[in-house]
Amino acid sequence: MFEQLAAVNACPALYATTTTPELWSDPHISGKMLAAHLDPNLDLSSYRTAYVEQAVAWMIDSFGIGEGVRVADFGCGPGLYTTRLARTGAEVTGLDLSTRSLDHARSLAAHDGLPVRHLLRNYLTYREATRYDLIIMIMRDYCALAPDGRAALLRTVREHLAPGGSFVFDVDSAAAFAGVTEQASYAPALMDGFWSDQPYFGFHNTFRYEHERVSLDTFAIVEAERQRVFFNWVRYFTPEELTAELVAAGFTGVRILGDLTGAPYDDRAPHFTACASPRPAGAFAADTGRAGGVSARRSSS
Repeated sequence: MFEQLAAVNACPALYATTTTPELWSDPHISGKMLAAHLDPNLDLSSYRTAYVEQAVAWMIDSFGIGEGVRVADFGCGPGLYTTRLARTGAEVTGLDLSTRSLDHARSLAAHDGLPVRHLLRNYLTYREATRYDLIIMIMRDYCALAPDGRAALLRTVREHLAPGGSFVFDVDSAAAFAGVTEQASYAPALMDGFWSDQPYFGFHNTFRYEHERVSLDTFAIVEAERQRVFFNWVRYFTPEELTAELVAAGFTGVRILGDLTGAPYDDRAPHFTACASPRPAGAFAADTGRAGGVSARRSSS
């Protein structure tokens, strides 16, 4: 028992394991996630309804969304943004890993008679010929990805944006990391039965990775017949770090905003928004060639 508890409370190596797909494929957990998405008064899986409305209004105005404009929502969830954006006449596509959330999104679109495409796809590996004028990713999904996942995402976004298109997404800030405290807690049916419809014991640990500015929440769930551990990684950015990551991945014209309503940046706020466009293919290839030596030297140092 001591060894098992020691293992539960041990700090894992940075990005040792990711379990994001399991959150969206588990029938019970995905149901709980959907309920959180649809609660208009929670900022848990989705933002509150009032903020969603403001964000959509800002995107429509800022990017001229309407007939003939193609928009993709990476991690669209239950269609809170796809449905609203499609009402402008835009051609909208939503991608998500959760069948349950997509079913809800499709029902919303069907109710309003909107021809939204909702695809069961992993946006890290998504590939098709369609090119979008705007790709959005909301609720700070970017920060939950390991570095190789973020690189894969940015490749996907760059390859699917039309010339002059934009990528808009939000991230957790360095200010938010300052408020993360390492802790450990235990409870039967931890989080009011969120993790299983069977009796279970739950262990929740929060870890800080100071140098990388990353936090990890682990949830060890012990049932009679199985034991599972879920990992929630969060990378916290400064505008300079995020801009450098985007530029290195082939983006340009990076704009930093306070949030998805277009508010000005505030270095005390817990998150902020970025908007960027892909560099022309030739320019990116040249820049990549020049940067290759730098990357190799770093990896060998």
